Amino acid sequence: MKQKFKLLAAAALFAGSLHLSAQIIPVGPDGLKHCGTDVEMHKVFAEHPELKAEFEAREAILAAQDAAIFRTENPTVQGGGPPTYIVPIVFHIIHDYGYENISDAQVIDAVEILNEDFRKNNADTTAIVAGFQGIANDALIEFRLANIDPSGNCTNGIDRVASYETYIGDDGSKLNYWPRNKYLNVWVVRDIESGAAGYAYLPGTAPSAAVDGIIILSTYIGSIGTGNPSTSRALTHEIGHFLNLQHVWGNTNNPGVACGNDGVTDTPVTKGWTTCNLTSNDVCNAGVDENVQNFMEYSYCTRMYTTGQRTRMHNALTAPAGQRNGLPLAANLTATGVNNNPPIACAPKADFIPFDKIFCCEGATVNFTSQAYNGQPTSWSWTFPGGTPATSNDSTPTVVYNTAGTYAVTLIVSNAAGSNSVTRSGHVNVSSSTATYGFIQYVESFENPGTFTADYTVINPQGNGWARVTNAAATGSASVKLINTSSMFGTADEFITPSIDMSAINSPVFTFKIAQRQRSSGDLDRLRVYTSTNCGQTWIQRYSKTGTPLSTGTATTSSTWAPTAAEWRTETVNINSIATNPNVRFKFTFDSGGGNSIYLDDINILGVTGIDAPDAGIQQFGVYPNPIQDNSIVSFSLDDAQNVSLQLFDMSGRMVLDMYNGDLAAGQHQFPIQTAEKLTSGMYFVRLTTAEGRTVTQKLVAQ
Repeated sequence: MKQKFKLLAAAALFAGSLHLSAQIIPVGPDGLKHCGTDVEMHKVFAEHPELKAEFEAREAILAAQDAAIFRTENPTVQGGGPPTYIVPIVFHIIHDYGYENISDAQVIDAVEILNEDFRKNNADTTAIVAGFQGIANDALIEFRLANIDPSGNCTNGIDRVASYETYIGDDGSKLNYWPRNKYLNVWVVRDIESGAAGYAYLPGTAPSAAVDGIIILSTYIGSIGTGNPSTSRALTHEIGHFLNLQHVWGNTNNPGVACGNDGVTDTPVTKGWTTCNLTSNDVCNAGVDENVQNFMEYSYCTRMYTTGQRTRMHNALTAPAGQRNGLPLAANLTATGVNNNPPIACAPKADFIPFDKIFCCEGATVNFTSQAYNGQPTSWSWTFPGGTPATSNDSTPTVVYNTAGTYAVTLIVSNAAGSNSVTRSGHVNVSSSTATYGFIQYVESFENPGTFTADYTVINPQGNGWARVTNAAATGSASVKLINTSSMFGTADEFITPSIDMSAINSPVFTFKIAQRQRSSGDLDRLRVYTSTNCGQTWIQRYSKTGTPLSTGTATTSSTWAPTAAEWRTETVNINSIATNPNVRFKFTFDSGGGNSIYLDDINILGVTGIDAPDAGIQQFGVYPNPIQDNSIVSFSLDDAQNVSLQLFDMSGRMVLDMYNGDLAAGQHQFPIQTAEKLTSGMYFVRLTTAEGRTVTQKLVAQ
């Protein structure tokens, strides 16, 4: 039931001494995305000038070094010469069960590409231009998937987290962080809000340890699955940043603008390239070719690191900035299990799709698929209360639900290393083929506190959730409200009406009242309304408004604002296509774009019905007071003498009180409804019918 929602926010622009011009995220050949590291770093420097000062001090020390000094004190030295540094790595797959939930094979392929690139085992080194063959070097760095997690449990180094954050892709999307002094964290997401392919923080520049690592698009991981060879080096580039390499033209995101230097002695001064120009590229210094094929370029024909870059990365792995020096220590390699050869096989962790709550009618068929991870299952054990079959050992079972109710689903997955289970309570919601509310026109003003709780389904996996409030209303004293704050950006909150039988309503008109304010004029909050004629199994959008057109009042930063009477606006939705349908649900979905709260009230389905159409022969029909107190009076006037019936119905269309049947003279008449009738809390309808078939209906609320 989750409605996937994404808003792309423009990257913030910041100025600084390292910032040569406005930071942008250019797009390369064939629409390929580029790196967002410099954008994020300058953003952090603007907010944390102390980090900028520390970074510049470290850069000054590196620039003053006359020669590369390999640190040999690390216990992972293999033989003579420079050491080979081993780095434990973990991939956090942030997903919503879509294509971004990439396979283990795609992650393993990405690690293989990393090790080929960093060890200069990539086959395309043969195509390095002659002038750089001599300085293209083995970086002597290897990456291994963690085999032990921070809690000491077995892991395959691939952590999966279901979250809407996959559609946002910023520091807030870096979920389930593992300690950076032990693991290189890579977060894989579906979208990155700045438009970049990925970004990393250089050592010591992250605003906090919990966001220090790499975030990257799922389509830029590996060369298989959603990845492809042309984007598979993006992770190599970002890890270069993580290990203190700048873009070869310097610390901006603007290649081709100005000649610059990355602080590495054997990479020529360059403007930077977004195309693979391997000839006539001596634009900064005549006769000095530029290193277009460097992994820290944007040319998309990259295939090398230099000896000087290796020195700089080794320095990063032995210096305290950003705790990179903890990664290759022998004790850490043991603690993270990367020395296990082969890696220990882990027990699986249970998961399955559909992940969201399932809504369906009696007799519906539901397909389930195991999404177990961390270890390959060899057996599956499902339990489906209320379903047929009630159990299954298939990895992809099909289940029929014949009886209305709410049911849990349990999955147990096992292999030789162990087992794991997951139970989702209330996961399957099966509705009767008969609607909850019958033939009478539907009105809801939320005056009865029990109605919203009993009749409406609220879905808020990450937001604040729709709730009934009594501090504001279009009519009466109550409405429903969703508290929306800037921290909810990208979340989607829903509430669903009960099922309504519209079979007796011709030319239906669906209306509701709304009050909403923006936080600022650029906010892009969105409200959508859907209908379903199959108990919520599928939905069709009928209404959508976003940003300023949605707002009904003046922008405010206060989340406690309440609408004035003038701020309520009536929205009308055309639902003629579902007229006379016997089982209809409506769903309201609010997508947070960083704006402010929203209120809804007076949800009505009106129209001409065979039994409820007003007639000029009946005048001044009303019920007072309403809601009912000690008693209420039904009052009306007849134009002429009539044989009438006066009855009280509940929302299902069941008659609960036969108030009068007989002849009445022309003129005014009144009939009492007393609390002694023991009406339970809820919505009722008083209906007056004449012998000629003239009918009027009035709503009555009992509290």
